[in-house]
Amino acid sequence: MSYIKRVVCLMGIVVFFVFLTGCQSAFNFPQDAPHSTQTPHVDQSSPTSTQYAAPKPTKTAVISQADPSPSPDPSPPSTPIEIPAGDETVLYLGIMVHLEHWDDAGDQAEFEEHVRLIREYADLFETYGGKLTWESKELTEGIIKWGDNVLLEMEGRGHGVGVHADVGGVPAYDCDHVVEALRHKKERLDSLGVEVRHVSGIASHCDWVTAAIETGYEFTTGQVAYSLMSLPEDQRPGKFRHCQSALECHDVFPTRIEDRIHPWRMKSGEDWLTHDPEGELVMLASSQGLACMEEEILGTPGKGCTFQGKDIDLFLKELEKALAVSEPGMINIYYVWWSIGEQMLDKALVEEWLQAVEPYLASGQVEWKTLPEMYEAYLQWERTRDSGN
Repeated sequence: MSYIKRVVCLMGIVVFFVFLTGCQSAFNFPQDAPHSTQTPHVDQSSPTSTQYAAPKPTKTAVISQADPSPSPDPSPPSTPIEIPAGDETVLYLGIMVHLEHWDDAGDQAEFEEHVRLIREYADLFETYGGKLTWESKELTEGIIKWGDNVLLEMEGRGHGVGVHADVGGVPAYDCDHVVEALRHKKERLDSLGVEVRHVSGIASHCDWVTAAIETGYEFTTGQVAYSLMSLPEDQRPGKFRHCQSALECHDVFPTRIEDRIHPWRMKSGEDWLTHDPEGELVMLASSQGLACMEEEILGTPGKGCTFQGKDIDLFLKELEKALAVSEPGMINIYYVWWSIGEQMLDKALVEEWLQAVEPYLASGQVEWKTLPEMYEAYLQWERTRDSGN
């Protein structure tokens, strides 16, 4: 009898095991599914793959040639910037690079060369702790078409990204088109998954301040003297009262460095030189072109520039002036511009310039910042001031 019981029990165990196996198969329970932390493999042979594998990216964007709609993945909150205490004086240093005058969408080989140069210059700047702010014009459409999202990569590597609009720069420009043009450029750059908070290249006789606010930009950079054309005629400085184009009136403005050193808020293109605490667009005023220091300081802006040792010497003199007018407890900024479509800067000379800046960084007088970081520092300064801390 005990033998029969043992057989029955054994058969019961077998039946129960078969039952469990069937359930597992029926419900597709995984046999072995450990949690994977590996980054998905990107096919480097694909024409839409990213050629640079940035370490541990925090954001991803799918680039579609047919559907360039904004990425559903919103940008994360901006990283807080450590701003100077009340008795500290720090000057934020930056460089804005216009990505323009390339046939990025029409010529894949030209696009690839453009992207190669961007990475090379970024590598060089990073060697010395430098930060670039890339302002995209034609490159945006090139990325959407060819798929190598170098701007998302640059943002992941700690550089800034914004729009270089280049709209409204002649009197014949129809002001009814400004808002549409600015919105389109922002949406296209947004679709690459980068955080778009600012725009340059909007100097105009139109109300460029209101247009930028209406299209969602928070700050603007690189303004030139043609921006004065939006003011009432009797309020424009005599030298710039009747500008015929942004190219003709491409002078740095405001002209005095002490008037460019601090950001300010603007409410309208009719009175943008006056700080308005209720204004919704912040101005980060630009200084000269890095390759054009000699031409601009000596009075021949916009006539073609060659980066040379004299430009470095003049830059350092301007940097000293900026330090002299910087104020403790304030957001002090000084940045220069460079168009990668107009001047291919000699890398050895760029390195010499970066080395010349190093003593100022080591002393704590100067800190590299992207333009979005300068803007974020200004917002934090406003909050600190308003809270009374």
